Amino acid sequence: MALRQHDAFEVFEGGPGDVESHEQRIDVVVADYGQAIALSSQANRANRAPSATPKILALTSNDKEADVRRAIEAGVHGYLLMGGEFRDLVEGVTVVASGMRYLCRSVAQRMADSLTRIALTSREIEVLRLVVTGEPNKVIARHLNIEIGTVKSHMSAIMSKLGATSRTHAAGIAVNRGLVDLPLGTLGEPVRTNFAPADLRMQYA
Repeated sequence: MALRQHDAFEVFEGGPGDVESHEQRIDVVVADYGQAIALSSQANRANRAPSATPKILALTSNDKEADVRRAIEAGVHGYLLMGGEFRDLVEGVTVVASGMRYLCRSVAQRMADSLTRIALTSREIEVLRLVVTGEPNKVIARHLNIEIGTVKSHMSAIMSKLGATSRTHAAGIAVNRGLVDLPLGTLGEPVRTNFAPADLRMQYA
């Protein structure tokens, strides 16, 4: 692994189950999207002091807004897209190990851009999710226990906020931007690699 050549890191291989059992303290765990969320959620449930748990850096191809927000809300400390430069990985590990949050440049720019847009309400997200699955207004109304006229009002607001010209256009924007929450199994990635760190101890899971 390339990180083995970096003097600041001690890298070792291991799976997610090795994080708790490893005999040496781990500072940073680098994991794919699904594993990063699972490990962060596990740490949150354990309710331990932040200093007692490794920081989690997600290394993933998931680049949509909803993916990033879900990871951050789950407790992931850093977010790095695959295919970037090696220096970005080094920077991400170093920043996360210091106790700070890290977003790679492209993700940080995307999230900053999202702040300039008018956010959808939770109900609009629910309607949009059903639109993406192809449900007509009548089914959406029945599913959400609201009137068809209310569904139409939500759709009008959704299209205005997204700058969409049709339901299909709105659905496409939602999918492209990752505005609609999908099941984690859809978003998760298979575990690809296991690394981890010396002065800084890190694990790739």
